[in-house]
Amino acid sequence: MTVSPAFKSDAYEPALIDFQVFALFLEARRIARAKTDLRVAREAGVELDAVQRAARARNPGAYQFFALCDWIGEEPSLFLKKPGFLKKAGHHG
Repeated sequence: MTVSPAFKSDAYEPALIDFQVFALFLEARRIARAKTDLRVAREAGVELDAVQRAARARNPGAYQFFALCDWIGEEPSLFLKKPGFLKKAGHHG
């Protein structure tokens, strides 16, 4: 998998990632592949806690996010919040 230039580990910006969508993809792939959270963690090379955080739509951490994207089989850029999301949510900046 090629990591999008917008997603370099030193430029990881959790505020731009839609972790709810990420969690849905992660759980859908996990169920479709009949894997446990522990099996996903082992296959992705991350801690079990990171898989569980991601499945609850929480930030699993930079390395873990990229590793789980690879396990899911999707580009990290798929999980970027859509333009205008921050404004709609009442955030400024």
